Order: sequence, then structure tokens, then C-alpha cells
Amino acid sequence: MSTHNAASPMVSPLELSHQPYFVQKQQVSEALIGRARLDVFSELCSGKRVLHVGCVDWPITNLQNSLHLQLDKICEVDGFDINTEAFAQMQPHLRGRLYSRWEDVPHHYDLVLVPEVLEHVPDVLGFFRELDAIGAAEYVITVPDAYSCMRRHFDYNAGAQTFVEVVHPDHNCWYTPFTLSNVLRKYTPWQLQGLWFFNRMSLLAMATRASAG
Repeated sequence: MSTHNAASPMVSPLELSHQPYFVQKQQVSEALIGRARLDVFSELCSGKRVLHVGCVDWPITNLQNSLHLQLDKICEVDGFDINTEAFAQMQPHLRGRLYSRWEDVPHHYDLVLVPEVLEHVPDVLGFFRELDAIGAAEYVITVPDAYSCMRRHFDYNAGAQTFVEVVHPDHNCWYTPFTLSNVLRKYTPWQLQGLWFFNRMSLLAMATRASAG
């Protein structure tokens, strides 16, 4: 049973039923709940030089609903994606450039935006090394959150002994507040500024370079 008093925060039942070594805690803010995804990204990117990683949404690229095209209207933004199939379709509508090789990306960005990409990445450590080499002051990363998606994305059909999961077929993993913060702490030199529940199904992490103050 959860307990509460004036001197201590509320204690989860999980803390009382597991060894402390296995109990991980991570603060997650609710401040972005209910805010539109584009509004949040627009506020974070406005007035900055931005690199948008995973910019084409391949293979479901839709210019009418492209986050990258929307960002191109409000900030100085370039895009990076290993799926070049949609570049010819997108480039005529953009002011910025599109890149598919890390070595071609210039190192002059204020912010690197990585929305719903990390769950696709097979080499997380290598990916973070490439992001860090860009040398941006800020990094904003969003991922689908297993906790937020638990009720609407997972089901087990006991009769058929089949687990049903609503998920992009290219995803390699689900993240939680702890595992997202854990990979950021282990695999980057960045300072994690906070985590937020975001867009009804995701987590948003904001990190800065130590030299950025």
C-alpha cells in the first residue's frame, strides 16, 4: 500500500515489493500533455539552426503531413535520413538541404531533433556517437513510450496463445523513462535536462552538451 506523509513523497508499491537494486526512479514531467506535437517542436526550434534526423518518414512519406516541411517554414532546418528514396520528392519544397551520409553533415547546428527514430536504430552507441560529433548545443529526442502505450498497443490472446502488438514493423525495441535516460547517460556525454510525457504515446528527452552550460 502506498504511503504518504509531510516529510516524504508518495512511495510506489513496487518499491516495497522489490529489492532496492532493481528499483529505478526517473522524473517525468506532465507539462507537455495535451500540447500538439508540431506546436512543441516549433517552440523548441524557432530561431535556431536545426538538423532534423529521420526527416522523410519512409516508406510512408506524405508531403501534406510532413513534419520536416512544416519545420522548414518556421526555422533554418536541414534534414538527415538514410532512406533517400523521397529526397527528390521533398527537396523542391525545402529551403534547407537533405543529407544521407554523416560525413557530409556540417557542424553548425544549434539543435538536433531526433523524433521517433531511436527505436529503429540497430547500433545505438554508434548512432549517439554520430549525433554527438555534430557538436550541437541541444539535442531533443522522442521515442514511443511503452508505459504510455501499454493499454492501447499490447494484447495477449490467451485462447490463441498469441501476443498482439500495434507497432511499426521496423521497430527494434520499446523505451521507458528509465531505459531512455539510461542509454543517454551511458552512451553520450550530454547532460539530460528532463523527460516529458509527449504526444499521448511518447517520451521527449532534452539534453545539452556539457560545454553549452
